[in-house]
Amino acid sequence: MSDKEIEKIGHDRFKIDLHPQVRQLLVDMKDVALNHVEENSPATRRIFPVAYRNSPEMEMDFSQLTREPLMRHHRETLSIFENTLSKSEITEDEALAWLNALNDMRLILGTALDIDEDRAVPDENDPNYEGYVVYDLLTYLQGVLIEEIQS
Repeated sequence: MSDKEIEKIGHDRFKIDLHPQVRQLLVDMKDVALNHVEENSPATRRIFPVAYRNSPEMEMDFSQLTREPLMRHHRETLSIFENTLSKSEITEDEALAWLNALNDMRLILGTALDIDEDRAVPDENDPNYEGYVVYDLLTYLQGVLIEEIQS
């Protein structure tokens, strides 16, 4: 028996074994991410890419074409994530939605905390310490899920 939080158990099935507090934290993070998406928060800049930095007109056209489909995608994956978070098993399609949702939550939190690739381990007295811990948890779960999907 494995002690992984997420484990592939069949061709297209995954076992989910998360502590109840982790599940609640993930629900809370889903709510935070969805609020940022709905409010068009600056923290969503990594999940809504800019295609034309040097051409505001072309960027506006690009945004008009892509923003709503991307918002639907983010809402849908966050909804699937929330609706399946209490399950002990999920399908491969649900696991892929989880992967997208975890990525969205991680990118939004990372942007809000101004985390970059060169970040140092934060001090426990840092006012954003808990945010960094949550970011690391999201990164960890995303990594485990990627490994299990690929296995």
